[in-house]
Amino acid sequence: MGKGTEDLVATVDRDPEIAAMVPREIAKRGSFTAAVNPSSPPIKFVDDSGDITGFTPELVTAAGKLMGLDVVMKQTSFDALIPGLEARRFDVILSINDLADRREKTDFIDYLQTGTAILGATSLPQDELTPKKLCGLSVGYVRGNVQQDLVAAAAEHCAEAGAKRVTGTAFQDINAAILAVQSGQIDTAWGDAPSISYNAEKNPKRYKELYREISGPYGVGVNKQDTELRDALRAALRKCVENGIYRKLLKDYGLTDYELPDMSLNKGPADEHA
Repeated sequence: MGKGTEDLVATVDRDPEIAAMVPREIAKRGSFTAAVNPSSPPIKFVDDSGDITGFTPELVTAAGKLMGLDVVMKQTSFDALIPGLEARRFDVILSINDLADRREKTDFIDYLQTGTAILGATSLPQDELTPKKLCGLSVGYVRGNVQQDLVAAAAEHCAEAGAKRVTGTAFQDINAAILAVQSGQIDTAWGDAPSISYNAEKNPKRYKELYREISGPYGVGVNKQDTELRDALRAALRKCVENGIYRKLLKDYGLTDYELPDMSLNKGPADEHA
C-alpha cells in the first residue's frame, strides 16, 4: 500500500447515520472480523511489513471507519472462507466470486467486476489461448475456486475431441500456481482476471496473459442471518463510492477496468459455472 492510499483511508471519519445501523453487539465490540486469503495482488496481499493490504482490505477498512468500527483482518485459506463464515468464526469474508451455490447461506455485496484469465510464461509458444485450446497443456488453479470446474470442463472437451489431455493441478493460492509457471512445473495458471492481469503487467518479461474473460462479480460475503451487519456495511461501501474513496482506490491499484460501483446484492450469475 502506498503512502497516498494510507493517507486516503486515514481521512475517513465515522458517519453517524451509518454507525446507527450497526448491530448492537458489534457496535459494543467496536470491530468486526474479515477473513481474507491474501494471495491475489492487487486485490488482497501481504505487504513487506507483513500486513494484509490491497484494494479490498483498504476499501473495507474505509467502510469500517464510516461504521465507527475497526476491521480485524484474519488470514485463512481460500477453501476455509465460507465454512468459517457459516461457523461464525468470521463476520465477513473478502473477495470471493458471487456464485449461485454460495448464495444459499451467504449474501454478497458485489463491489468489483471480475472474470477469469490464463497466464503463461513468455517462453510458451502460444500467445493466445481459449479454454478449448488447452489440450496438451498443464494448468494450475486455486483449489475450490471457480477455475477448478473450468479446468475440468476443458479437460472433458479435449477428451471428447480425442485430443491430448489437459493436466490440472490444484494449488492453495494463485501465487503458488504462478510460481509453478515460472519454475516450469506447469504451462499455465488459470485464475481470477484482476490478479492474472496484474502479474502479467508487472512482469512482462516473465509472463504473458493468454486469455481473459470478464464475467461475474466479486462480493464481500456476509452470513444470511446477519442482515443488519450486511445492510450497514453495504451503506458504508456505497458511501465510499459517493465520497470518491472507491474510485481513488481503483485508480491506485490499477483496477479501473473492473469498476462496479452499484454495490448490488447477490447479482452474480445464476449458473454456478458461469
